[in-house]
Amino acid sequence: MVKKKNGAMIIAIIAGLLLLISGISGLATWETIQDFVTTHIIDNYIVEIVFAILLFIASLGGISVIIGGILIGKDKIGTGKFLIMLGAGLGIVGLIFSIIITIVEGSFTLGSYFSIGAIGLILSIIARIIAKKN
Repeated sequence: MVKKKNGAMIIAIIAGLLLLISGISGLATWETIQDFVTTHIIDNYIVEIVFAILLFIASLGGISVIIGGILIGKDKIGTGKFLIMLGAGLGIVGLIFSIIITIVEGSFTLGSYFSIGAIGLILSIIARIIAKKN
């Protein structure tokens, strides 16, 4: 289990560095979720505060992913995976939505998903999968 934890930590740190280099963060995904929730489900002061905190963490992008990886290495797996999810913009869900949006808009190119940021995003997803709770 230690090997998996250390592997997930290293992959998350590399993913975070790639996300930092590319400037990708989970901010846009979380802003979209906030808009949907506050428009269609509930809109009150507490919800706004929760989303303000989530949006701040998500705006850190790669830094959140790196901190999440370090927490996984320190056996704080749930918190680490949560920070990775925030920083990467929901991981696989965000990746799938971005692919769907580019296909619908007619701007899909396979090359855009082999960028530094996309590789960082994919590695962050892998790190979360590897880092399973005991």
